[in-house]
Amino acid sequence: MQGKERKQQSFEYGAIILLCSTLLVKVIGAIFKIPLSNLIGDLGFGFFSSAYDLFTPIYTLAMAGLPIAISRMVAEHMAKENYRDVRKTFKVTSKIFIITGLVAMLLMLCFTDDFVEKTDPTGRTTYSIYAIVPALLVCCVTSAFRGYYEGLRNMYPTAFSDVIESLGKLILGYGFAYIVLKTTNDVAYAAAGAMFGITIGSVAAALFLFIRHKVKGDGITKQELDSSPTPQRTAIIIKSVVIIAVPVVFASLANSFSSLADAFFVKKHLATMMGDHAELIRNMYQNSIADYNMHSATELIDKEIPTFLYGIRGKAFTLYNLVPAITSVLGVSALPVLATAWTKKDKSLLKRNIESPLKLTAIISMPIGMGFVFLGDQIMGLIYSTTASVEIGGTILQIYGFAAIFAGISIPMTSMLQSVKKELFAFINIAVGAVIKVAVNYFLVSVPSINIKGAAIGTLACFAYVFIAHFITLIVATKVKPNVWKTILKPLISALACGFSTVVLDLSSMGKIGTILEIGVAAVVYVLVLIILNTFEPEDVISLPKGEKILKVFKKLKIIR
Repeated sequence: MQGKERKQQSFEYGAIILLCSTLLVKVIGAIFKIPLSNLIGDLGFGFFSSAYDLFTPIYTLAMAGLPIAISRMVAEHMAKENYRDVRKTFKVTSKIFIITGLVAMLLMLCFTDDFVEKTDPTGRTTYSIYAIVPALLVCCVTSAFRGYYEGLRNMYPTAFSDVIESLGKLILGYGFAYIVLKTTNDVAYAAAGAMFGITIGSVAAALFLFIRHKVKGDGITKQELDSSPTPQRTAIIIKSVVIIAVPVVFASLANSFSSLADAFFVKKHLATMMGDHAELIRNMYQNSIADYNMHSATELIDKEIPTFLYGIRGKAFTLYNLVPAITSVLGVSALPVLATAWTKKDKSLLKRNIESPLKLTAIISMPIGMGFVFLGDQIMGLIYSTTASVEIGGTILQIYGFAAIFAGISIPMTSMLQSVKKELFAFINIAVGAVIKVAVNYFLVSVPSINIKGAAIGTLACFAYVFIAHFITLIVATKVKPNVWKTILKPLISALACGFSTVVLDLSSMGKIGTILEIGVAAVVYVLVLIILNTFEPEDVISLPKGEKILKVFKKLKIIR
């Protein structure tokens, strides 16, 4: 298979491709999830969120480490010009992906009954779980292609397939949910319809990558293959995959474990608390429950309240998760570049490609996190239509705002540690964070006055620890000390300025229009303070598409001095 001339992308170039696609994907996702939550209500969204919380760790266990392994191994082979090893790595790992996808499907089916029994007194989450099970195999196949091209430092296949997958989810997921709800008037069945649409969207992305690979190839020429050495034996490749992938899998599993901990422990503690303090909880959230009963075909009974509260948590978590989901692509883009610098022992390149992702993730994470902190209830009211979204979800989102800052920076740092062969340390840091999360959940969710808010506090404690541990580990492992002033403190000061600007302006009395105006003014304040602090440097833009022209414009506008 001979491809066209291969073009490798710098960190900045790859990052901007993935950031653009991720932002588009998140917009599409918001267009899907926000109307979906309004369509199926807080109870229906509770079923939807619970199914995802079982799906995510099993999906992570099946494939999280393999794309990282492919990407790093391919990047290292490309740096050494071992092109036959590049091709063979993809061939071998693709088969591994298919096997793990099939095993994951069986595993999820085996866990479904116990999971539903322990987390859902109604037993109706089962429908949503069964609807998304096939996506495990499809996503594993998709990730094989994505990891391969990311290792080749070509982010376009990942970007386009993500958009295709999201469009499939939007059109089919919402469409199926709407049809099922109108047909059955049952929110549990409607949630399952949405899940089935997500599965079909994943199939569309996999087909795109398969066809693209057949038509365009990977850019490695016949001459490069002929001149490269004999590839490693299959057993050696599998061993390398295992050595890299296993610690990464456990690190990712520990990372997603926080969501699983919420699904298992939070709902369980809420159910126990309802047995002892049902009247207290109903009085605490009487306006939210009354609003739900007014707009629902059936009134909310006591055993449904844990799922109801969990649905509200799911709404806030969806917004919080935008931050690490966006910044995680910076880790994807940084991994092959850092792996190349690590392989070549290039200390200056290593330092540059550590500081650039750190600064960019801070610039993205901090203003969004502060926006959630200062405008939590207003943002929930802007997006969602129920009283519970503001009354309960607003406070949860404020707590998640602080967590978003730590998670947004620490998750790309996980990829950075993996790229310099410190997968085990990344796993240990995240595992300890997960233990902290479970402990905080255990003690706080059972407190009636805190209840569902304890889940958000646990997430905050988890990622605050992971951020500190990752940062220290990265410095020790690479012997590189990032410039904290330019990578962390400048964005933090700017984010605090934009947050306090909303307090000074305070247009909450104007409703949704006031919230939109406050967000707009805060964004302007944030950018201005970044410029005043001289945050941007020539290295941040020179490697972007049309980077030299952008740099000239930025210097002319005094954005870069």
